[in-house]
Amino acid sequence: MALTLGGLFAEARRILSDDDGVRYTDADLVAAFNDALLQARAKRPDAFFILGLRNQVPQYVMPGDEDALFPLDQVFYPAFLFYVCGRSELREDTFANEGRAVVLSNKFVSQLLQTAS
Repeated sequence: MALTLGGLFAEARRILSDDDGVRYTDADLVAAFNDALLQARAKRPDAFFILGLRNQVPQYVMPGDEDALFPLDQVFYPAFLFYVCGRSELREDTFANEGRAVVLSNKFVSQLLQTAS
């Protein structure tokens, strides 16, 4: 099964308990994903060999890119899922204060760097 951005956002909504998209808009989730791409490029430029190191990092929009394939190797998919969830929860005082948002964001970094070994 192909991994798509729409699939990633649907999984994120399940983790965020926001299946109806009330708390987090599509624009919020895609902004977090686009930021994750930039963060990943800084930490793991080798992950972008498939896209070309001299090319700009792709940026996505919603609606429109729901069916776009996940642009990197599928091994990075879970890390991006954690980043989207963590960044989304940073704006929620409850989750930010409990540390869940930070834990999810840290999982992004640890999984991104762990993949290198």
